Amino acid sequence: MKRFNEFYNLPVLASVALFVVNNWWLKYEYHNWVTGKLSDFLFCFFFPLYCSSILAELTKWRSTKRVGIGVLATLLPFIAMKSSHDFSIWVSNVFSLFIQPIANLNSINTVDITDLIAAPMVIFSVLFISSKDRKNV
Repeated sequence: MKRFNEFYNLPVLASVALFVVNNWWLKYEYHNWVTGKLSDFLFCFFFPLYCSSILAELTKWRSTKRVGIGVLATLLPFIAMKSSHDFSIWVSNVFSLFIQPIANLNSINTVDITDLIAAPMVIFSVLFISSKDRKNV
């Protein structure tokens, strides 16, 4: 049985690529509701899988446990960033420490409770893992 990596595959990496393009180009060129929410939806899909992939390298946990932890690691800060001004500023400052030297850009996060509409996308992460697990059995 070949081991499936939940992060390094076409659908997930395509969502990461679209996230990057949207955040650093589309939002500035076509600032609207769609570009504003697209990154939130994409993040809530790929980040639980990214967390699960890291945990796969560090543990022998089953994929359901790993993606469950990934969902929590996604939703808790996501909800805090979108609802708390102080937490949002802190996250932007931390991300800017890494992004600024590489791309000469700052991370700008906006508190917007309507962004929480994207939170249920984590369900698709769980379904994605479940479908891949069934194929690899």
